[in-house]
Order: sequence, then structure tokens, then C-alpha cells
Amino acid sequence: MRTHTAYLLQSKPNLRFQTHLSFLFVIGNILQRRQTSFNAKLAVKRSWFPHVEMLLGKLSDNTINEFSEKLKKNPFVHPETEGEKAAMQLMRYINYVGEDIPGSMSEVQNMREELFSLVNTNGLPHVFLTLNPSDTNNPIAQVLAGRDIDLDQVFHYMNLHTENLERSTCIAQNPIAAAQFFHISVR
Repeated sequence: MRTHTAYLLQSKPNLRFQTHLSFLFVIGNILQRRQTSFNAKLAVKRSWFPHVEMLLGKLSDNTINEFSEKLKKNPFVHPETEGEKAAMQLMRYINYVGEDIPGSMSEVQNMREELFSLVNTNGLPHVFLTLNPSDTNNPIAQVLAGRDIDLDQVFHYMNLHTENLERSTCIAQNPIAAAQFFHISVR
């Protein structure tokens, strides 16, 4: 699915997927949900295995569905049946582990640990550098965004206000081109 999405976003003659207002958000959401469902795990301490097994034996699909509906309506609901009490206890023993999921707390924790290890290994950084290439004023970014520009005549017939608005609009309508330009400039 990722390769097909990349193909759709990089197809040059037809920029409709690059400039579509909601395509990037919808496909990003689908990919993140897919990765979440494939990489999510439940973790339990080894010493809790017998207790968790006993609690799982008390649960049924119907109990889980009914209790989850109650929790959706009121997150502070008190368990009433034996199965609901078992589900509530089970939530105390099981940890949700989401590895390699973009935007998850485990990814943030992994990045934080990597940063701390780099600081421990190499010391504190002395210079911070922020690169911010101007995509609206660069003709390369405009060509990547799909504008037909004659590079020999770029500065000859330029009306500053209308040209600046056109360049900004062109980049704003094609965020993929802006990302490609940033990648080319920084690389």
C-alpha cells in the first residue's frame, strides 16, 4: 500500500493526488491505523500469567462488547457483573505496547532514549543549526510543483505582488513538491 501511495504521489504528468485537499490526510490515517493494528502487542509480567489466565477465562466476547459500550458512554462506570469486574482487573495487569507506530508514545520514548544516548556518548551539542530553504522564492520548487517556468526569463517580466502570490499559491496547493524541494535542498 505504501508503494502504491508513493507511486500516486510521484506521478508527474498527473498531479491530482499531490494537490487533492484530503487525500494525504485520509491515506495517512489509513496507513497509521494499519501499522497500529499490525504492530500493537499486549504485554504482561511473567509473574502475573496465572492471574491473567484466570481473568481471561471469565470473559466472553459479549461481555467485552457490552462493557466497552458502557465505557464509551461513561469512562468512570463501575463494573456490575462478574465478567465486567474481571475485565476491569485485566486492564490493570495488561500493558499496551505499540512499537514502530508513528506518533505513538513508544516512538517518542525511543527518540528520547536515542537523544539521551547520543548526549551521553558525544556530549552536549555546541551549535544548533536550523535549515529553512525558501520554497516560494526558488524556481526549482516551482518546477517541482508543476509550473512551467522559463528559467532564462525568470526575472525579466516579474510583477512582485502577483508573482509572489502565484508562487505561494502553487506551493501551498502541492505540499508534496514542497517536501521534495526540502529533501533536495537539504540533501
